[in-house]
Order: sequence, then structure tokens, then C-alpha cells
Amino acid sequence: MNLAIISLIVLVMVVAIGFIKKVNLGFLSLGVAFILGTIGDMSAKEISNGFSSSMFVTLVGVTFLFGMASNNGTLELFSKKIVALVGKNTVLIPILMFVLSAFISAIGPGHIAAGILMTTFAMYLAFEMKINPIATALYAKLGANAGCASPLSLTGVLAKSLSEPLGYSGFGLHLFLSTLISGFIFTLILYVAFKGYKVKADNPLKFSEIPKFNREQRYTIIGIIVMVVCCIGFKLDTGLFAFVVAAVLILLGCADEKKAIKSIPWGTLVFICGVGTLINVINTLGGIELISNFLTGMMNEKTATPILSATSGILSWVSSTTGVVMPALFPIAADVAASFAGSVNYVELISAIVATSFAAAISPLSTGGAIIMSSYSAAKETTNHELNKMFKQLFLLSVGNVLLNVVLSALGLFNLGGLFY
Repeated sequence: MNLAIISLIVLVMVVAIGFIKKVNLGFLSLGVAFILGTIGDMSAKEISNGFSSSMFVTLVGVTFLFGMASNNGTLELFSKKIVALVGKNTVLIPILMFVLSAFISAIGPGHIAAGILMTTFAMYLAFEMKINPIATALYAKLGANAGCASPLSLTGVLAKSLSEPLGYSGFGLHLFLSTLISGFIFTLILYVAFKGYKVKADNPLKFSEIPKFNREQRYTIIGIIVMVVCCIGFKLDTGLFAFVVAAVLILLGCADEKKAIKSIPWGTLVFICGVGTLINVINTLGGIELISNFLTGMMNEKTATPILSATSGILSWVSSTTGVVMPALFPIAADVAASFAGSVNYVELISAIVATSFAAAISPLSTGGAIIMSSYSAAKETTNHELNKMFKQLFLLSVGNVLLNVVLSALGLFNLGGLFY
């Protein structure tokens, strides 16, 4: 048995162990990467090159800044003010939950931070306003997933870091729009299915009863706006500039530095970079090429995108989009695009991969679905029967969302007419 096959078996075993034992795949992957790389005659430097230090710095900077914005109440208060703008027009709340969550996710926090913040907020808001809590939380979580592929967010940063060594760049807007459109389409389907157009709240939020932004929160908002303008308009490094804004806010006394540091998802960052290191070793040993050749043999020009789309959705049910799915499938997408000599586009492939993987992320086996279930249980005493029913409902919705994205892939939606690359 050659090393390429062995490396793939090891990857499956690592993912399975992480799923069964509930351990952080990042730490496990780093140790396994060293052993596997050593067996494959790779030096320690070659193995560690797979750990993206630039991506790690970017993610730490962004999550540190938005940890401050969360801890000093800026994001929560901003959300309440936006929701209060609808007044008695509560029929707009479902769409507003999606849009607000997508916006917060897109400007930096990403799907994890924005998902936790907005899903929890949506759940408590629904109970307070006496509207469907599961539907309201789903709108928020779908929005967080839909907006997370912006160039400022974790997923967008990761996509760029993974693609540049493969020779691809300049697709940030395309990836963001395709993921956003995919999420919005499924949200509209749920809006009709849950009859969101009939939502009538007994206790709408009143703008006059919500406090004003304090000094710290105003400075935080200004800092975030400056970062967005400078990073998008002047192409400055997102992570490093986030540290600049964070440092200024600390000096101005706008946030608790220790709380912000604790809010950085260190486990998630090690997860992403650790698995990336293992994938790099597997790629060096020929494992990625082996999968690419197998998938290519099953594909033609019309089925390449749907097959990779379905693969990403299935993988996402048992693993992380940013930690496993993207690092594993992006190199395969590049090989597939090359094998079809330009008739299959790399940007379309990764757009389908990212969108479908996040479509699966409302499953209770994923972080998104787990957040919804835990938020519901925290807001209301819940029986085992209710939890089991919720689990089944969320998983079936996840399956439906994945199937929708596979169909959209087959219809060519993720090409977006080739307008953005």
C-alpha cells in the first residue's frame, strides 16, 4: 500500500476519532501530521510549512477586535436598535434577522461568532415577542452562514489563503455573493414554509426603550467602520489592521483586554491551522491527487460542480467547513479545473463547495444546529421529546438545504454568469 492511500486512510481515521471522541482535530492533526510526514521523509520544516502563520495572525486579530465589540455590548445593542426600527411591522423580523446576521458576519466576526451572538439573541427575542423561536433562530443562523464568505471574514480569509498557493486570486466578491445568494434562497423557502409573512408579535421592541450607545460603544463602531473602509477600499491587511483598531480601543478604555483575549476561539484557530497542516502533508504524499483522479474519473463538464457540491455537504455533516472541508476540497477543485482544461471553472467549484458546506451547517451535528438547540434549552425548560423532535427537524432541514445547493450547482448558479472573476 503506497503512502498516498495510507495518508487518506489516516485522514478518515483522524476525522472519525475527532467526531466520536469529541476532541479538537487541530491538536490531533498536528501530531498525526508530524508522524505521517516523517514516515514520508518530509523534514520538520516542510511539515510545519502547512501551518499558515499569516492566516493565524489574521484570524486572531479579527476575533480579538470583535471579542471587544461583543464584550462591551456594542453588537448586541446595535442588533436591538435595528430590530426596533421595524416597530409594529413585525412581519419584517424574519428577513431582518437574516440581513442583520449576514451583515455582522460579513464585516469580520464570521459565522461562529455572529452565529452564536445572533442565534442566541434571536431565540430570546422570539420568546419575548411570542413568535416561532426555531424559525427565528434559523433565519439568524442562515444569515450568519450566508454572510461569512466576505473578504473580511474568517471564511473569506481562509479561501484566499488556500487559493493563492494554487494560483488563484481576485475571486473574493464572487465567493461572497454566491454564498450569500445560496443562503438567501433557502431562507426565503423557510420564510414561506414557516409562514413568516404572518408573523405578528405581541410585544415588539420599542426604539424609545433601548438605551443609547455609550462612549465606549460609539468609539468601537467608529473603529470597525474605519477598518472596513481601509481594508476594502485601500486593500490593507485585515488581521494586522484589526490589531491597530483593537490597540486604540484598549488605550481609550473601550474594552476589557483580558475578556477580549478570552473570547478569541483559540481552539477553533488551532483546529483550522492544525488540519491545514495535515492536509498539506497528505497533499505532498499524493493523497489529494489520488482523490482528484478518482473524482475526475466520475465527472464530466456538467457533473463536476454538483459532485463536489454534494461531497462538501456530506463532509460538513461530520466535520468543520473551515477546518476540514475547505482545506481538503480546494486543492481537489484546482486539480479538477486543470483536468478539464478550463471548461470547468475553479471559482465556480469552490463557491459551490463553500455554499453547500455551510448549507449543511444547520444540522444539529454541526455547530449551527447545536447553537440553536442549546439556545432553546437555555431560554426555556425543554423535555427530551422536544429535543429529539428539534434534532430531527434541524437535520432534515439541513439535508434539504444541501440538496437545494446541489441542484443550484447543476443549474450553474455558482458561476454567476462569470461576472465577478
